[in-house]
Amino acid sequence: MGVAEAVIGASDHYARAELVTLAVEDAGPVFLDRRRVELIDKDLPSAPYHHEALELDLEAAAELVNRVRRSVAEHANAAMATMRESFGARVLILPASPYDRVPDSLEEVLSSRRLTYAADGMLYRESLADAAAALGMEVRRYPRKADPTLLAAEAMGVDVAAVTSLVARFGREAGPPWRKDHKLAAAAALSVLGSRIRP
Repeated sequence: MGVAEAVIGASDHYARAELVTLAVEDAGPVFLDRRRVELIDKDLPSAPYHHEALELDLEAAAELVNRVRRSVAEHANAAMATMRESFGARVLILPASPYDRVPDSLEEVLSSRRLTYAADGMLYRESLADAAAALGMEVRRYPRKADPTLLAAEAMGVDVAAVTSLVARFGREAGPPWRKDHKLAAAAALSVLGSRIRP
């Protein structure tokens, strides 16, 4: 049967993301890759909305935020292009954001405390999603408070223990570190591949 198209599970954080890439071969899940990608230039602040923008005048803050956004977009585009080229990745799955988009207007963001708190995290997550979509990849989301391990179990028609065992196997294949972020990303990818996996 061969290897089916690869799926990337992403666990994003300020300034970086952990990516775990899986595929299906002969109806079984296959581990392909685990990597951390840096999503911003080292000389730029990683949380400009919630920190620097609150301390600068609006014009200076907007200039800084725009520099950060350009940097993050460049890093996200490069990361997704590498994954597409290296593994033929066709799907990216990551958590849903609390809002659809970060408004372009910094004044609009800063006028909402909740949006200000959310904007920095969304910057990285939505840049990854935009980069994947621009390459023709399908972008899927799972609810922010959902457990991807449970979603994978439901998609595969197995119990949670079976998914946990599979994810642990991927960790052994990847080698250390294999932390919570990697496990969640792997489970998210399994939730996409689930219908193609034979228990």
